[in-house]
Amino acid sequence: MRLFCFHHAGGAASSFAGWQEGLGESVTVVPVQLPGRERRIRQPRFRDFGRLLDELDEQLAPLMEGHYAVYGHSLGGLIAHELTRRVVATGRRTPELLMVGACAPPHLPRAAVAPQHASDAELTSWMRGLGGVPDRVTRHPDWLRRSVGLLRDDLCLAHSHPRRPAVPLPVPLRVLAAQDDPLLTPAQAHGWSGHTSYDFRVHTLPGGHFFHREYPETTLRVISQLLPVATERV
Repeated sequence: MRLFCFHHAGGAASSFAGWQEGLGESVTVVPVQLPGRERRIRQPRFRDFGRLLDELDEQLAPLMEGHYAVYGHSLGGLIAHELTRRVVATGRRTPELLMVGACAPPHLPRAAVAPQHASDAELTSWMRGLGGVPDRVTRHPDWLRRSVGLLRDDLCLAHSHPRRPAVPLPVPLRVLAAQDDPLLTPAQAHGWSGHTSYDFRVHTLPGGHFFHREYPETTLRVISQLLPVATERV
């Protein structure tokens, strides 16, 4: 079973470091790196959701021919859902399980700050309020400037995501929502229920928007308990 993982806005695939060890040998963790960061630092970043999906679809399609599940965190949740939606629409093999964390239902209005109009200071303040800017980054102006630029482009990417009515997908759906996340409360997470025609559940975790970094062991324990749902469909 492959588990494709999509990271949050302003983040990178390294946010899933330790997941392979934590989930064990029965799962092959595939952290998906978006362009413009870490080992893909020299590649231009996407601001258009459709173009990003085209690239991901082309690159990941050969890996999705076997049994797989997907997890996306925040922006990654939108990506995971839209990629699944495309796979369903084109009649290909669907994931055994779709998991989204800290991600509001895609049919609802956007809760994130508008990147086109926010200043660097406003973006920094917003992200720090969510716990997404480490203190060491704020002590280095060059690091902070690059981080804000990355965040702005990723938020533009998120805002380019089309808001459409919910379409129930034939895939089990699990939503991970943290108790103190201002962008997705456990109550709001139930809005995802209209996006699946299979079984649906919300799992509440401790922490805030980046609960997977605050409580990695708890997060991995929940995901490891959810993955048997996927293997039951194999």
